[in-house]
Parts: sequence; C-alpha cells; structure tokens
Amino acid sequence: MTAVSGGAGWWLASDGKWYPPDLAAAPAATPPSTLPPLVLPPASPQFAPTGAAVPSGQPPSPWGVGPPPYPGPAPAPAGYPTPAPYPYVPGTVLPIPKTSPMAVWALVLVILLGAIGALVGIPLAFVTRSKIQKSGGALKGAGLALAALIVGFGYVALVVVAIAIPTFLGVTSSGPSLQVLNFSVRGQIAGTAPNDCSVSGFSDVACQRPSQWTNGSTFTCIAYGPIRTEAGRYYGTAEPNASDGTYQWNGRYFPTT
Repeated sequence: MTAVSGGAGWWLASDGKWYPPDLAAAPAATPPSTLPPLVLPPASPQFAPTGAAVPSGQPPSPWGVGPPPYPGPAPAPAGYPTPAPYPYVPGTVLPIPKTSPMAVWALVLVILLGAIGALVGIPLAFVTRSKIQKSGGALKGAGLALAALIVGFGYVALVVVAIAIPTFLGVTSSGPSLQVLNFSVRGQIAGTAPNDCSVSGFSDVACQRPSQWTNGSTFTCIAYGPIRTEAGRYYGTAEPNASDGTYQWNGRYFPTT
C-alpha cells in the first residue's frame, strides 16, 4: 500500500491509496433471489414485435405486425342463396284527414230543424260514421256525427213523450173550437138520430168548453128559447178521439122546468 501506483495491476482504493493486484477485493456475493423466474409467453404471430417478418402483400406497420384485415361476412351455407340487400322504400306520407261535410250537415239539420231535421239528420249521421270508418283515416268528424245522433234521438224521444203522456192520461187535444161545439150540440139536441135528443122549440145553444179536453172531462151547454130564455141544459162528457181524429163526447139534455 503506497501513495503512488506501483505499476500495472495496482488499484486505487476508496481511502486514496494504491494496492497491489494480489490484494484486490473479491466481489460481494449476490444473495439468491426469492422471486420465481419470469417466464414470457411466446410472441403471437398476429402481434409480433417490431422487426418481425411481415406477411407478403401487406405494408410494414410502425407498430409491428397488426391483426389481419376483417374478412367480411361469412358466406351463406351450401344450398342457400345469398340474401339480397333490402331495397330502399321511401316513407309513405299519410294524407291530412278532412272533416266530413256530411257530418257537419247532419248536426246542423238536427239543431236548426229539431224533430223534423232529425228525420234526415239521423240517417245521414249513420251513413257518415260508416264512411269515416272505411276511409282509413282520410276523413274525420265521427264526433260530429255522434252528436247529431244524440241530439236527433233526443228530439224524437221528446216527440214520443209529448204524444204518449197525454194519450196515457186521456188527453186528446185542446178539444173542438167553441163554434164547432155549439153547432154540434145544437144538432144533437134537435136531431132525431138514435143518440140525439129530438128536442124542438129552441133557437140557440151556448156551451162552455172544459179547460182541458181530456177523457172524462165535462162541459155544460144552455139551450135558449125564442125570446132568449133558458129552455134546457145539455151536460156532456168528453171521450177519446175516434181513429180518424174526430172529437167525441157523450151527453144528455135536461129541459128547464
């Protein structure tokens, strides 16, 4: 160990001094590793590292050999034709539905003309609803036709009730006019028919009509003599109308004593 090198093979230690070759320190032994050895899988031919062989017909890639190109759809099995692509069908434009004029007219008729308009409006509404259902959406207005049916049948129901209730209660109408009643009773008093009274000696008859000409309502007529004195009284009872609409009643005459 000297401060200067003694020749070839001498080495400078960390303390700044030179040592002969026979005093060289042996390298420290490396302790054995406890980790298992790293085993790398074999390189895939599709993802070979840079520099691997490139298949013929493909340009070299800066990232190595990549996966092969997409081969496309698989061919159809044997015995089956290759399906043709779907043809392009342009979209169908649906027409804008229009309100049916018949539906409007049906509703107008039943509203303006009432029961008379219902005679035309109701059948028209039925026909309109049928056409709207068969139009495939080209016509609208089913609600108007339905409203015409409701209003029309409402008017018909009112007419039926107006006829049925008075008939059920025995009300035929307001009865004959006063002139017709006076003339008819005078003829019945003086007449000689089986239901007449065969009375003579009077000049005029004045009747008082009932307030309501119903089946069973009564009225009174006064027969006057030549000098305008009361000759007798006729008491009548109204009956239902005849089949032809003629007013009917039954009565008896009582002379004044």
